[in-house]
Amino acid sequence: MVTVVYFLVFMAMMQIMFRGESQVVLPVLIFRAAVDSLIFIVSSHFFIRPYLKLKLLPQNRFSWNLLQFLCVALAIGIVMSGLSLQMAMLSPFGNVDFSNINIQHPNAPNQNLTMNMSLPALVLAGAINLTLMYCLWALAYLFWHTLVSKKQIQRQMQLAQMQQLTNQLNPHFLFNSLNSIRALIFEDQHKAAHTLTQLSELFRVHLQSHLTPESSLQDEWKIARHYLEIEQVRLEQRLQVITHFDETLWQQPLPTLALLTLVENAIKHGINPNRTPGTIEISSRRLDKSWRLHITNSVGSDNNRSGTRTGLANLQQRLQLLSPLHKLSYHKTAQQFAVTMELAIDQNLNR
Repeated sequence: MVTVVYFLVFMAMMQIMFRGESQVVLPVLIFRAAVDSLIFIVSSHFFIRPYLKLKLLPQNRFSWNLLQFLCVALAIGIVMSGLSLQMAMLSPFGNVDFSNINIQHPNAPNQNLTMNMSLPALVLAGAINLTLMYCLWALAYLFWHTLVSKKQIQRQMQLAQMQQLTNQLNPHFLFNSLNSIRALIFEDQHKAAHTLTQLSELFRVHLQSHLTPESSLQDEWKIARHYLEIEQVRLEQRLQVITHFDETLWQQPLPTLALLTLVENAIKHGINPNRTPGTIEISSRRLDKSWRLHITNSVGSDNNRSGTRTGLANLQQRLQLLSPLHKLSYHKTAQQFAVTMELAIDQNLNR
């Protein structure tokens, strides 16, 4: 953007200076503007930008460094201005003598201003012009760098917050699972070994959950199924699971361990406190521009306690951090507790 401004300003200045000259001057001016713009791009990218990144930005002190930057920019401008004048002599359209500039008055031709400039004066004038453009380019670069850094910091803070919320999802069933495995050792050693494998796989995924904020529905159901199989050993006929999954939604993303959190809450607050058999129903369904994951669990008459709903609050925060389009809602009746997650469909995935 600054380069385009530089090109347009240069062309406007040259048009004022050489108004009334032959039309052959225009191709020369365009060539000069293109050369100067190229020199400006190269010098900004290979000299100004490294100075800003290595010197000005790391020290984060702009008082004394600003004066240093002006001196560096002026020195680079002198070199580039001299190079520009030398390259101007190679114009295939002819040369324009910039040492004798005639600025015509638009309404009074008799009041024209003629300036005779030596080569050092031309170099210094070009250097000052380049220095001003370097300052504009540096301001634009610093603004862009600050904006990018701010976005990176916000993203890192969001990831750190999501990792913290994910790490709070520690399974509460470890003690009960170990007791179940201990009892199975004397009854069915193969089933005990299988249950221990399921427990190991569950914790392996849980320990790696901080590596990615999102997982596919298929992966989430896989780890939730490990959990349900472990709990099935302990609860036996008291736990019944019904699933209705839309096969086209298996690759859709959702927060890591989200389904495990909902299933865990369903067993902890709905199935476990009751002596009568309970049911958990899990379903996924495609909507118009979103998809819905629905988990319901039965609530028996023996369950008079109300949970803290910390897991739901954490999951809701994680959903908002990932996308403002994600929603979570829950509803409780005398017979069941239902949780619904509505998530935006990732259109880049195959249906």
